Amino acid sequence: MQSGDWTGSLYNAISDFSNIRKSVIVDMIMVQLISLTLGCFVIIVFSGQNMDQASLTYLLGALFFCFTFTGVVYRKFTNGN
Repeated sequence: MQSGDWTGSLYNAISDFSNIRKSVIVDMIMVQLISLTLGCFVIIVFSGQNMDQASLTYLLGALFFCFTFTGVVYRKFTNGN
């Protein structure tokens, strides 16, 4: 290995990581939103009867927001924008 080889490899690695296509970013956002939506739903189903009214209201609001935002991102994803 020559002395300059590691800098070229490092540059190529950084270039590959920073050159992400748009669809990969949208996919990562969709995975996070779907997991937040499912997480809110699971908390409501299994712990909803033990929660006070304010916490349950906030959790239902978060579930509605996550579900709505997932639909918006999915619409953008299917349109190709």
